[in-house]
Amino acid sequence: MIATCDERLSLSRADVKDELQSQLKGHLGLISGVLLIVTVILGSGILVMPGLVFEKLGKNGIYAWLACSLLSAPILVTMAILGRAYPSTGGVAYYAKLAFGQYLELLVSLLFFGATVLGLPSIAIVGATYLQKLTDSSVDVHLLAALLIVFAVCLALFRSETLSSSVRLVGGSSLSLLVGVLAVLLMLAARANGIRFSDPTDLASIAAQIPLIFFSFAGWEIASHLSADFRDPKRTFGTAMFLAFVLVCGVYITSAALVHVSDIKSNFDTPVFQAAVQIAPTAPGWLIPLLGTVLIAANLFGSVVAVSRLVIYLSGQGVLPTCLGYLRNGAPRNSIYFVAACLITVVIADQIRLLNIEMMFRLAGMNFLAIYVISAIALARLRRGAVSWLLAGLVVIPSAPILLNAKSSLLYIASTAFIAYFSNRNSRTRLL
Repeated sequence: MIATCDERLSLSRADVKDELQSQLKGHLGLISGVLLIVTVILGSGILVMPGLVFEKLGKNGIYAWLACSLLSAPILVTMAILGRAYPSTGGVAYYAKLAFGQYLELLVSLLFFGATVLGLPSIAIVGATYLQKLTDSSVDVHLLAALLIVFAVCLALFRSETLSSSVRLVGGSSLSLLVGVLAVLLMLAARANGIRFSDPTDLASIAAQIPLIFFSFAGWEIASHLSADFRDPKRTFGTAMFLAFVLVCGVYITSAALVHVSDIKSNFDTPVFQAAVQIAPTAPGWLIPLLGTVLIAANLFGSVVAVSRLVIYLSGQGVLPTCLGYLRNGAPRNSIYFVAACLITVVIADQIRLLNIEMMFRLAGMNFLAIYVISAIALARLRRGAVSWLLAGLVVIPSAPILLNAKSSLLYIASTAFIAYFSNRNSRTRLL
């Protein structure tokens, strides 16, 4: 039987997708997987958010972080189960397709890509402020942010076979430095000020800050795109996600406790730096800027790797040009270049004041929350059972009021849904 042009094109895309999956699969072990997931999650949130939350909530701020940790737990379990059961570079978009079809696949893809394209440049800009302090430079932060993105891209261009070694070097060094600095500063703060915690006094204000904080916990859906990179995702991916979750929550709570105990009075957008100034004035002035620069460079590296996997998946599905999915010398160079171009474009938009960092954080955080809701419902549909329905309820019930109360974010998500709808309809029309 002679295949039609559409059939040959479909077969070609399927062949490309299968080839890419096989070449990208099987290079991450448990330790390197944990480190890569941690680098994806830990970014500017650890360096900025504790201070912003403390400025608005004071001593109640730490309870907002505890609440976000609890809210994130069922999300983590949901993503771990889906990634273990359905390893794919498509991640959350692939889960949506399996459960609901092509429209939800496209919607989740757009939400995910929109969240990362908005969120990662804001992280790079924060990192650029630390790099500016580290180098005592007067270079514009947007140019430095672009340089950080380029640096992360250079690390991400390593071949898949050497990715594990790169992750161990970048992720291990950044996490060790962060944990060491936070632990020392917290001990000094406790010795100077003592440790005093009181019961939360304004639950409404605490709840109001969750959308802002939530971006710091976003990233589990980004990590889902890395499941196909594990040597044995069915055995190690879930464990890696759980261990990464424990590390991330521990670091965030420690950072919030440091700000709480130090009782910082100014520079709320750089709380770790201000805490160091107050409780360890003789500490080297370059230490905290170095920490910020290294941590954010690692975060950008991990995130670019993960987002490039979605680009590969979408190219295999025909949503993006097929050329973006090709591997060169064992690395998905085209997809990485595409991600870098998108991120630098948003940095330029911020430079000309079309966007601002807080708005970028909020929109990205709500995008991720919408993706979590869709993924949780997908889990309940794909793996029917009491546990799946319980997890879906634990994700959807607290997330729904947060999404509904964020009117600007809800409008953005609704606009994305309309774009996905018309794009999907046009795609079906072309096929007919």
